[in-house]
Amino acid sequence: MTVPLTLRFRDSSGDHQHQISAGQTVIGRTKVCELFINDDTISRNHARIFEQDGAYLLEDLDSRNGVFVGDRPVQSVPLVPGMVLRLGNVSILVDETGAAVFNVRLSDDLPEQGVMDSLIIDDLQKHLGESSAGTNQEGTPAGLGVALELFQHAAETLLTGSDLSEVTEGAVGLALKSLPVDRGFLSLTEDGQLVPHATQAQSDLDTNRPMQLSRTIAKQVMEDRTAVLIRDTGSMEGLATAHSIVQMKIQSAMCAPLISGDEVVGIIYVDCVDSKKILTSEHLGIICVLALMVSSALEQYRLRQSMEEEKRRREELSCRLSPNVVERVLAGKAELGSKETEITVLFADMVGFTSMSEKHEPRQVVELLNDLFDALTDEVFRQDGTLDKYIGDALIAFFGAPEEQTDHPQRALRAGLAMQKRLKQLAELHPDWPPLSMRIGINSGMAVVGDIGSKQRRDYTVIGDTVNVASRLESQVAHAGEVVIGPLTAERCSNDFELEELEETALKGKSQVVRTWKVISEK
Repeated sequence: MTVPLTLRFRDSSGDHQHQISAGQTVIGRTKVCELFINDDTISRNHARIFEQDGAYLLEDLDSRNGVFVGDRPVQSVPLVPGMVLRLGNVSILVDETGAAVFNVRLSDDLPEQGVMDSLIIDDLQKHLGESSAGTNQEGTPAGLGVALELFQHAAETLLTGSDLSEVTEGAVGLALKSLPVDRGFLSLTEDGQLVPHATQAQSDLDTNRPMQLSRTIAKQVMEDRTAVLIRDTGSMEGLATAHSIVQMKIQSAMCAPLISGDEVVGIIYVDCVDSKKILTSEHLGIICVLALMVSSALEQYRLRQSMEEEKRRREELSCRLSPNVVERVLAGKAELGSKETEITVLFADMVGFTSMSEKHEPRQVVELLNDLFDALTDEVFRQDGTLDKYIGDALIAFFGAPEEQTDHPQRALRAGLAMQKRLKQLAELHPDWPPLSMRIGINSGMAVVGDIGSKQRRDYTVIGDTVNVASRLESQVAHAGEVVIGPLTAERCSNDFELEELEETALKGKSQVVRTWKVISEK
């Protein structure tokens, strides 16, 4: 059964929630869409949600500004609770239907809210580091020993939350259990805005009653990294200005920043609607400790996400790049962006493989190809080359990108000779294999290198006449067991390799004949 989900977001007209229903939900900037989002960065028909295999999937409808999960663009993605999507400039939280409804308002004009006490989080963290639990060092609020003992067992739950919703919901739930408060919410910063991620209230309260927080106070909490105790500052003389707070029956509230390193990543807020509950400076110390724990939990979650993303990217890059180049790309020392640059392209193709494959079972052919490609790709990576693709029984690689290599022609020739040698060694080790040989064509020149393709799939590849010539050298000039190169490659490598000039050749698609050379050996 598909888990019911609710989408929560803020557009130019305010905060919204939309429960996903069966069938198709089109998201867009026109009111005919099932989910209308009033924002100029949203396309008229931006994305759609539909059911598939017991889950909801969101699919980009070729929108102008795309769909992102974090910083990663996606064409299609399954929706899970706790996920934060970005459509254009609008962040959307995927929440499980039935969870507490967000009813949080940040208001510009709330003169009835005033800060009665405050505690700088950084100072508290310093005190906690200098004193042990249970000690009441001067400057440390009373009751922190009790708070630390209270949070001791809950810390593990916060720090091991498997997704963001577990951490944020757990944080608000812990605040309601640990403090004499009735309600609370946790908001995180996204694109400079505070976006609610979790709200909870005691079971006997009306969850639709809004929680209001002055933008001025929220700004103070985040800019000064200070937790604040908020009281109703209304009086008989100012009854009119305090009227909204009287209606809401809010007696006191607290708000604390969530800090990760030098960055404030959000806030946690709690309040009382029961006049019998009064929050004091001691409670302010407790919510500060909780804020520090939640900040640590969020940092751990973000670290896990970052590690998972790096692992995914590393695995993706490792299929194309040598380990050395992968490390340089991840370190930002080599870029995968599209550019025109001089490279050397290598085409390698098995001779007689098609006829051989007709005589063997498909499984045997696939196993043989996998063994061959493993060995040949090793030689490409040994020279820090980039694997472009496999096409049937052919391999295409290039040298000189993404990392600039002044000796890319030499690297390509070393790889080509090593591939021919490796193929002979494999044949000797596997006498049961059919006779195998390979042609290799190599050419140097300018080409466009980068991510090329559609929104559904992009490949890091090369395009240009340099690539076409390398392909023609392999298919038209090279014989089995040979490595044949073009004129620029020969010019760059003549001092390092023994070359044999061949007859000029008219390559398919070229108006003029091309001078070619066969590589004999490295000098």
